[in-house]
Amino acid sequence: MLLTEFPDLAWLKRQISLRFQGRVELDGRVLNNPVPGWPSVLLNVKTGAYHYGATLPTCGIDIYRDNIKGPFSLLGNREGSTMVRVGNRQVNAGRDYFFITNPGQEYSLTISGKIRTETSNVHFGENFADQIIQSQTLSAEKLLDNDFQRPLQQFAFHNRLIPKTKKVDELVGVLCDNRDELREEELLSQLFLEVFRDELNLRRSAAELTSVKKATRDELLKRILLSVDYIHEFYHVSLSLDELAKASALSKFHFLRLFRATIGVTPHQFITRIRISKAVTLLKTTQQGVKHIAHAVGFPDSSSFSRAFRNQLGVYPSQFKA
Repeated sequence: MLLTEFPDLAWLKRQISLRFQGRVELDGRVLNNPVPGWPSVLLNVKTGAYHYGATLPTCGIDIYRDNIKGPFSLLGNREGSTMVRVGNRQVNAGRDYFFITNPGQEYSLTISGKIRTETSNVHFGENFADQIIQSQTLSAEKLLDNDFQRPLQQFAFHNRLIPKTKKVDELVGVLCDNRDELREEELLSQLFLEVFRDELNLRRSAAELTSVKKATRDELLKRILLSVDYIHEFYHVSLSLDELAKASALSKFHFLRLFRATIGVTPHQFITRIRISKAVTLLKTTQQGVKHIAHAVGFPDSSSFSRAFRNQLGVYPSQFKA
């Protein structure tokens, strides 16, 4: 279901507590859920000063959506940014990222009314994710013999910012324009599998830490992901090893070893990769000069930017733009 306005917050919390049972009216439509719980919802809402010269009702007014107990969700934007809080953790989800939350987790959103924002939150319906995972992991014989059985323990993703790949961005764009229910479920399943594969790759990397117990390994991965989120948010400024280690609550060189073991590259290589990716977008979509872009993505000067760009892509920024 596609919504272009935020549902009334009190109404939403009441329906969550009732698990959306009965004939629930939403946006003029009646939900007839096959099972109790959240329906699949794509929230595509424009707020703030969205159109040049136009004034929306939300222009200048911050939007605060507090303590929503959601399903498995991807929280992000097609334009602008949203401050997301889960527990004691708060991150800024810009247009290039989604923040992952798990079923039953409470999250809060703050959206500035002073900037143009287009929210694109994807809420997967009750057991949607678990059914897809079972379809990918169970044998054909078991799938034929049994209907979907809700697992005793749901698969939990790591709460983190995930960069939108080209494929993910395209899927979200098609979902925002889609009005067909069958097509929606197909697109949602494709989107979920893209995110699920990324989570599995992350876990495989963490599993390489064979010298520590699983519980310790899980805790170390959570801490490393705190620094990854920090890098995604502050890639454009100078970051020190001490600063990143502090974000993960680890000693400096312990952090350096663990980061490389779990992410596959050093922190400096990871930051450079992100900066080059952001630079590519700016070169494609703006008329800004190389010097300006170098500064915008965090390089100290255009020379170091050009060298790093050529090392990764094989051409200089000026050649790429041409």
